[in-house]
Amino acid sequence: MKTRADLITATLKLLNTIGAGQSPEAEDVQEIDDVIDGKLAELNERDIYWSADTEEFEDQYIDPLATILGDLAAPSFGQARDPGRVADAIARIRAMKPSTFVDGSVLAVDYF
Repeated sequence: MKTRADLITATLKLLNTIGAGQSPEAEDVQEIDDVIDGKLAELNERDIYWSADTEEFEDQYIDPLATILGDLAAPSFGQARDPGRVADAIARIRAMKPSTFVDGSVLAVDYF
């Protein structure tokens, strides 16, 4: 499991704001942190990413989520947005959805 801080670091690395072994600047961390909750809620609403936890993430989702967040924040870092990279990241997330997953397929269980 990766944490929110890991997601922020991965996003900043994709934006080339930090290198290996470097610590991110506090304002850069805040810039990414400010967009995480809203973007994850949007992805959940669009049935792309379906986790309610915004603090921990499965390892395989870090790279595509960082790509999506990085594209959203790119103008703040003086970079152009790239819709093609976002489409690729969304496709990768959707490909990881279990083939047996059906929206609403989780049933509440009454124990007696």
